[in-house]
Amino acid sequence: DDFSIETTMVVQPVQPIDLYLVHHTHLDIGYTHHQDEVERLQWQHLEDALQYGEASQDYPEEARFVWNPEGLWAVESYLENHGDAERERLVEGIRRGWIALDAMFANLLTGIASDEGLVRSLEASRRLSALTGVPITSAMLSDIPGFTWGLVPVLAMHGVKYLSIGPNFGHRIGYFSEVWGDKPFYWESPSGRERVLTWVSGAGYAWFHSGLGYTQLTKALEEEHVFKYLDQLTEGAYPYDIAHMRYNIGSDNGPPDPHLSDAVKAWNERYLSPRLIISTTAELFEAFEVRYGDELPVYRGDFTGYWEDGAASSARETALVRRAAESLVQTEALSAMLGVTLPEERLYEAWRNVVLYYEHTWGSWNSVSEPEAEFTKSQWERKKSFADSAAVQAGRLRLQVLADRLDEPSDAPVIEVINTLSWARTDVVILPAGQSRSGGGVLDESGRAVLSQRLSTGELAFLAEDVPAFGGKRYYIVTNMREDLGDIEVDSTVLSNGLIHLELDPLLGTIRSLTYAGREYVARNNGEGLNQYMYVAGRSPADTSKSGRAELRVKERGPLVGAIEVRASAPGTVSGIHSEIRLFAGIDRVDIINRLNKSLVYAPEAVLYRFPFDIEDPTVRVDVPWGSFELDSDQLPGASRNYMSHQRWVDIGGLEKGIAIASVDVPMVQFGGIATDAIVAGWQDRVASSATTFSYAMNNYWETNYRAGQSGPHQFRYSLRPHGSPIEVEVERFARSVASPLVVFPVGGLTEPLRSPFVVESSKTVVTSLRPAADGDGYIVRLYNSSGADDLVEILRSTADVNVVHRSDARGSRLDPLPLLIRLGPYQTVTLYVSR
Repeated sequence: DDFSIETTMVVQPVQPIDLYLVHHTHLDIGYTHHQDEVERLQWQHLEDALQYGEASQDYPEEARFVWNPEGLWAVESYLENHGDAERERLVEGIRRGWIALDAMFANLLTGIASDEGLVRSLEASRRLSALTGVPITSAMLSDIPGFTWGLVPVLAMHGVKYLSIGPNFGHRIGYFSEVWGDKPFYWESPSGRERVLTWVSGAGYAWFHSGLGYTQLTKALEEEHVFKYLDQLTEGAYPYDIAHMRYNIGSDNGPPDPHLSDAVKAWNERYLSPRLIISTTAELFEAFEVRYGDELPVYRGDFTGYWEDGAASSARETALVRRAAESLVQTEALSAMLGVTLPEERLYEAWRNVVLYYEHTWGSWNSVSEPEAEFTKSQWERKKSFADSAAVQAGRLRLQVLADRLDEPSDAPVIEVINTLSWARTDVVILPAGQSRSGGGVLDESGRAVLSQRLSTGELAFLAEDVPAFGGKRYYIVTNMREDLGDIEVDSTVLSNGLIHLELDPLLGTIRSLTYAGREYVARNNGEGLNQYMYVAGRSPADTSKSGRAELRVKERGPLVGAIEVRASAPGTVSGIHSEIRLFAGIDRVDIINRLNKSLVYAPEAVLYRFPFDIEDPTVRVDVPWGSFELDSDQLPGASRNYMSHQRWVDIGGLEKGIAIASVDVPMVQFGGIATDAIVAGWQDRVASSATTFSYAMNNYWETNYRAGQSGPHQFRYSLRPHGSPIEVEVERFARSVASPLVVFPVGGLTEPLRSPFVVESSKTVVTSLRPAADGDGYIVRLYNSSGADDLVEILRSTADVNVVHRSDARGSRLDPLPLLIRLGPYQTVTLYVSR
């Protein structure tokens, strides 16, 4: 009774956290449903979201319903397929904030895309922003782990400041989420001039999924799921008081939650923290950037993707659509040069098919487990149609541009050769036998005979010298061929053109020696040579076999073209492999054309071509849109290092010599050794530079979505250019020349010769696209400084008068005027409006 105990209760203050909910579908254009079913499903989601948004407009601000369609494909499709009343209701819903638009058209495998392909993938966002009057400043990508570095300047080009990534939980993602989950950062472009605030959701995109084929929503906004995520943040010492969750319910293509607004309202009435906020992607990022933008880290490098290898399960179509993308850029340049107006909607449709092939769903969920199922086959046919349609549309647009110049061919054929690139070029052009008639000689505009050759195929090849930038030259086919031996030397195993000397292995058919400027470029340590066909029967590199004994035949003996044909038996094929190795007089390039008829195999397999180069301590660079990355050192932590994808080229450079490989057909590449399948090789977190390069042509290693097997004729083309110390602009120009060859065709005798509309004077900068301005008064020109040093660019008329030049934007508008000399920083991209 004489004593008492005093107790003190210490109450720790709760650190409130704002938890933003970004409620979205996950747009899969054909995985669990046919595309037309997905389309109708997504249309219904939009209509439901409008209803829920209107019903919640009097709720507290943080509980008002917002729907994020993730990609714009369904929004565009809805507007194209509904009447005026429905269209206006959707547009009004976007303006009122019930539906929030993000910039990506769909979830794309960005690693297989070209620079202009990426630019055109955001065209729908430009159109929809103009239609609604609502700026689109954010982008959302889901499921896919990894994206090309070139995405950053393309997003910035379209006014997009924020990138939200919701990766797959764990399917073939390497260390992607482990390294980057809920660690927001500024992703800086190769030029260092653009930054995009990037946030990889630690909860992925599927935290609330009920599973594929769900019949009822078994996961929704409940305490267990929210607090489990907050515990994960706490365990990771998450330092911010703003967090977010991707709220995608059901499964892929999941619906809007009709109870979300009520659930959030009730939650915030019950709990102090976390406070839930239904949000758009942009609102989340804006709030976070205001509070923490000054303290976020900045990272540079390639976010090399893990899923692009799936595109090698349909190697023929991947090559086809990549060629179509290059052709479309070249056709637009031709339209500007020839003054031909292309129908905008037809051009847009062609690019849309290219982009839809880039989209990450290749087929059905059971594409590998049930490859002969009707659903599997119909889904693949739909995916295949994107590549086929893009190629057909690109061809028709090309014919439309050239139609006026193909009229009324004269008795003495006149051949026009057009250069659609921004520097003068010399190259060999080849006319089909039907276009070159009976003549064997070729004269230039001054009547001088040029080096020509009738090929064994009946085609006519001739050397077009110094074809001007954005200009053309005329040539005339005559009866007599020029008597000239040229520089080509050919025998049973040797090709030489005075610049490059090749020796082929008589047993293997590979290139066992390549010398240039007195230096050897082929590693001799294993005796196998360049362009070695390799077939992995299974997942392990230990199960690799090679082509059999080769048969060599001289196909072309010069004077202009030298070619040796190689045939050999090969595992995984119906009738072996067929390769053609070509050299041209005066051209420092080796062309390789590999053909095979693939046998249908549903067991795991891969096809690669091996190129072991003799380059000591190499620096390996991989080309991406609007930049390149050095192997490993320029790749972000957590990016794929087992394999990577290039845009047009890889370069293996040493102190005294190097070599560039260009290929549009095959985007995937590996270095050092075969590490195609992580089930066997594991995911690499480092990769050493190596001069041994593997072009990763084909596989069927996935267990869903991609193709279980591929068969039939395939063609894989490569061009090699040996060089001394690497000069980036030379490699860039070499690869673009391979991707955009000189355009050659017979013309009517009455057409005026083509003259360049203007000249771009620069030492390091290339024009990546040229097209007519929408207003008809000028040209839209995109420049890219392909080097690590500043460059001065001047644009002149062909008459040497100075053009009027303005900066332009993604819409092709005239902005501020620019001085006569334009300075571009390293890897900088700028779009110009050049007046006529």
